[in-house]
Amino acid sequence: MPQLPDKATLIDFISKVSLFNHASHSILNDLSEKTTLSSVAEGTTIIQKGDEGSTMYLIFSGKLKVHDGEYKVAELGEGQFFGELSLLDSEPRSMSVTTETPSLIGTITRSDFYEVLDHFPAMTLDIISVLNNRLRNQNKVLISEFKNREDELKRLVEIRTAELETKNKELEVALENLKKSQQQLIQSEKLASLGQLTAGIAHEIQNPLNFVNNFSELSNSLMDEMKDSETHEEREEILNDIRQNLQRINQHGKRADSIVKNMLEHSRSASGQKQLVNVNSLCKEYFNLAYHGLLATTPDFSCHINKNVDESLPQINAVAQDVSRVLLNIFNNAFYAVKQKSTTLNKPNQPKIFDPAVTLTTSHGNGHVTISIKDNGSGIPASIKEKIFQPFFSTKPTGDGTGLGLSLSHDIISAHGGTIKVDSKEGEYTEFVITLPY
Repeated sequence: MPQLPDKATLIDFISKVSLFNHASHSILNDLSEKTTLSSVAEGTTIIQKGDEGSTMYLIFSGKLKVHDGEYKVAELGEGQFFGELSLLDSEPRSMSVTTETPSLIGTITRSDFYEVLDHFPAMTLDIISVLNNRLRNQNKVLISEFKNREDELKRLVEIRTAELETKNKELEVALENLKKSQQQLIQSEKLASLGQLTAGIAHEIQNPLNFVNNFSELSNSLMDEMKDSETHEEREEILNDIRQNLQRINQHGKRADSIVKNMLEHSRSASGQKQLVNVNSLCKEYFNLAYHGLLATTPDFSCHINKNVDESLPQINAVAQDVSRVLLNIFNNAFYAVKQKSTTLNKPNQPKIFDPAVTLTTSHGNGHVTISIKDNGSGIPASIKEKIFQPFFSTKPTGDGTGLGLSLSHDIISAHGGTIKVDSKEGEYTEFVITLPY
């Protein structure tokens, strides 16, 4: 069995692990004290697929395989690590890991890992880079499985592969931009806990990544079925299924790209110049824009639009682009809320029992203009009302939002010296009230 190293050797080894190779000596020393070393015999399963994740692992020596049953996905060796995704999002393990030779393994618990994140924010980028690389590796596996197949399948794979490669390049560019904006991100008040943010990012990106993995595996199984198909009709049916899976892979790749771009937008400070702004005009413009945007996707939806504006409202000194982004976000949320409630309560071919309504009100006094946006949707539960301005918190289903809109809106209004507050009663209404100095 492998011999346990002394502390100096342990610190030197940890410094060579890619996840920690930018860490200071003090952090490496702390990690060495938090790392538990174990000699593991050949054929030992360290991670079982489906188990709850609470630990990450460092490979000091030996060789291990990542597998799903008998199917071997990858090999791991000295200097590599695994288990970090389940460590971040607490989801069950997606693959099993078993030693192929006697190995020396170090373990780090979730609490110790989060403590490292608090002192070492640069690891945020390393984790996102790992996720991006694994997405690319999945694409390469998918491509290799489809080689030497029939001409029609080859043409389809080439088209979809080109799209995926384009998305990967866009993600790489977004990652480089993310590195440039990291310092601003850390200094932002809304990121008081970088460890929580990192876990949120990992979880958001993990969802589309899981879809990519699942549809890739499903397509692989369909390839095996095609080998045994006996008729042209069966093969055509399988090809259609594979085509749909590739479309879904592309869709969720775009979703991951959107998450990164929204995060960059969230971390980027406003660059516009302040100027005198007519608040009423801005509110009316984006109120209508939000409503017509909803009608473009749901033409049969109708809603009462109420505008109670103070015509004597003074102009304010503001960055119009930033304030309009806030207004559009809240208007969109209001229309989304009444649409969801209408879909739940108003059934086709039955009497209408709910009349959606969104109301805009402006006023001024005490040196401030006030903008109120109220909807009669389902409201916000009291238990989560304090969380709605936190980054990555969202009550919408996965894919309908990233949870950054209200957090970004809060930052913009605060930067203008104003306030944004919410009043809501579950099942009845939600009202956002914005105040801005003039």
